[in-house]
Amino acid sequence: MLSSRLLSEFRALCQVPHPSGHLDAMRQYIIGRVEQAGLMAMVDEVGNILVEVPATEGWAEKAQRQQRDAKSITTLQAHIDMVPQANHDVTFNFLTDPLQLREVEGQLMATGTTLGADNGIGVAAMMALLPDGTASADAPAVEHGPLELLFTVDEEVGMAGVRRMQPEWLKGHQLLNLDTEQEGCLMVGCAGAVDVNASFRYKMERGVPEGDRAVLLTLGGLKGGHSGMDIHLGRGNACKLMVRFVKHAVVSFEVRLARLEGGGVRNAIPREASALITVPAEVVDELLDEVAYYNDLYAYELRGVDEGVSFTAQVTDLPDYLLPEEVQDDILNSLEAAPDGLFRYSPDLPGVVETSSNLATVSMSQEGEFGHCDIVLLVRSMNEEMKRALSSRIQSCFLLGGARVGFSAAYSGWEQSPLSPLPQRVVAAYRELFGTQMQVSSVHCGLECGILHDLCPDLSIVSFGPTIHHPHSPEESVELESIERFWRLLVEII
Repeated sequence: MLSSRLLSEFRALCQVPHPSGHLDAMRQYIIGRVEQAGLMAMVDEVGNILVEVPATEGWAEKAQRQQRDAKSITTLQAHIDMVPQANHDVTFNFLTDPLQLREVEGQLMATGTTLGADNGIGVAAMMALLPDGTASADAPAVEHGPLELLFTVDEEVGMAGVRRMQPEWLKGHQLLNLDTEQEGCLMVGCAGAVDVNASFRYKMERGVPEGDRAVLLTLGGLKGGHSGMDIHLGRGNACKLMVRFVKHAVVSFEVRLARLEGGGVRNAIPREASALITVPAEVVDELLDEVAYYNDLYAYELRGVDEGVSFTAQVTDLPDYLLPEEVQDDILNSLEAAPDGLFRYSPDLPGVVETSSNLATVSMSQEGEFGHCDIVLLVRSMNEEMKRALSSRIQSCFLLGGARVGFSAAYSGWEQSPLSPLPQRVVAAYRELFGTQMQVSSVHCGLECGILHDLCPDLSIVSFGPTIHHPHSPEESVELESIERFWRLLVEII
């Protein structure tokens, strides 16, 4: 396989912990590899890395024969952080443990955790282009013009790295973003996004109603997935499902709420949620029966889509504090009313999601007698006005419940004309290599291309990559054959 060097680089990257926000080890690893190649790594104040790679020997003559500009610089870009998600029955520390890789029917996966192919395959491809003198018949040296390798940080937590990058840092004339997840598809546009942050502050009530018992509700087994790429699949949102039951239990069984938690990261569909409640002792058995009924109900509703759902309850120790009833009701009503999931398909691109929202995380904490409930929803859209409108609707749900609501981590979408020279060149290269037409489309997720386009308006940008299934979930996998085709296309372009 021509991509053997790329795969070797990716396996090495998987030995270095690199969840978002904890990238020192990965940064040092990349810098070390760059220095081994006899090159220099530039690092900015937020930790982004830029490496200038000179053209290979004889490039000027080849470019002249092809009537191309030998000095035109191509920038390759990928982010070095990964989303840390593990199954509840897996003991794994993303800060210290290497990923455990396995191959299953032509797919590369991790064992019980996210794989980090998003965007580790892109990073590995860039690393594989570093000169190291190990070219062989199986992995020949790649001829290329002058390159810039841009490794960005913390893309998965609001694109924090590229947001603070200085635009004058880049000298490239065209940029290849390597963060798309469908081989054979060239992305020339992406959705913009914004976080909607709602927070409730309240004084807890000490003690529980006399005669109440405590019950811990646990919901899990869902597939989750990327809140952009998988949002149209109709998978269960653990936060939404938990809130639905707890509100029903409040009405039917006089339940009181002590704690509600769900979700892990802002850009993943929540797979797990839990709630600590109290209920009058005389209806505990009825409540447990109702949980069993809802377990079957959720399994029926999600049949063929998200069949691993598990909803359980167990009697546990009484809590010391409860939420005040009016606050409990405000939180539950706001969460149930807030739009979640697919909102609208693009009227211009058949089958492409235009606008969506993801109820990503619900967390509660307590300081003394005072409680805090913090909620994050991620709104995406290729249409700025639709993004604003849906964000405003969500804001209204929580304002009516008495929450404080703010917006953060907003970024614009991006659009490159498919008829401009760079996309046309990539499409032609794909057709020449594989004899088929490359699909040109836009993607319903945030790519750093949007921010890079804002920073460098004259920069031509496209995005492509291998086929990655279910990123941001422990089911994440990458098709090995697609890595080979991705690598061949990249080599042909540069």
